[in-house]
Amino acid sequence: MNLIDKIKEIKRIQEVRTNELIGAFNSPINESEIKKIENLIEEPLPLDFKELYLFANGQSNEGKGLLLGEQFIDSNEIIRQLEFSRTLIKPEVKAIDNPQKSQELIKKIVDFYLNKAPKHHFWGLTKNWYKIEFKCGVGSYGGPYIYAKENTPSKERKILEIEFKDYDSISGIIKELHKLEEKSYNWDELNFVVYSNGKYEIERSFYNFDNEISFTSFPENSIKKKYFHFKWIPIFSDYGGNYIGLDLDPDTNGKKGQIINFGRDEENMFVLADNISEFLDLISEEINKPNSVLLNSESHLHDILKELKNNSAQQVV
Repeated sequence: MNLIDKIKEIKRIQEVRTNELIGAFNSPINESEIKKIENLIEEPLPLDFKELYLFANGQSNEGKGLLLGEQFIDSNEIIRQLEFSRTLIKPEVKAIDNPQKSQELIKKIVDFYLNKAPKHHFWGLTKNWYKIEFKCGVGSYGGPYIYAKENTPSKERKILEIEFKDYDSISGIIKELHKLEEKSYNWDELNFVVYSNGKYEIERSFYNFDNEISFTSFPENSIKKKYFHFKWIPIFSDYGGNYIGLDLDPDTNGKKGQIINFGRDEENMFVLADNISEFLDLISEEINKPNSVLLNSESHLHDILKELKNNSAQQVV
């Protein structure tokens, strides 16, 4: 049975056994969408992926997800996810290409917070605060915390109240600054310390999910321990930021083109099959069983598949 017949059969069996309508297959992917994906992954798409998507570019949203409730995603979602993965790539050598323009934008951010800070005492002699600490990124804000004196401990700092709608005046400035520095720095967050005399300090910082999260690979050293990777092409989605898809950059013990789980909540990643065809065989075999755990369990599909792979490995041992 070829790849297309396999996925059609998986759809048919589920509809027969569950009496639920599966979302219809979409029209085939077009050449421009293939090129967009290939540009993002920096290599030609595997033949099995192209075969699948030249049959159907995902499925309709009207009906149940093709993979036991998970959606067979279209190229728009694939591209969106790959673009996100590429934002996690940081330049090895970090630099500020246009310091003057960057400084202008940073000064606007600083001035916004200074204008929100308490003003001079009534007689205009001194300001009644020492410094303000805050963080900001594209669409995110932390703090701001105001310190009354130089020796004020963190536990005694106060929140500087700013209405959320007021941030609209700097959100575009932060986006512009990030865009300006994206290729040469690609920071995730700016950490500021602004002093009452108008001077300030700034640190460009990064989220490092790869080191902060304890990822595991099963089998060991088969999947690179990363949060997301632009070489991981999602095919099925649980609608919650978790995926099953192709791995084009496996770890030392893995195989290029293997099928893995990955995503927002996927700390424990498994090789589910060596390729798309084998993965569809696994699903077909399981849903054809009289008491199919895939059809009857209330657990998350990814957890069920991991357990199946664990059990299979133990039987081999």
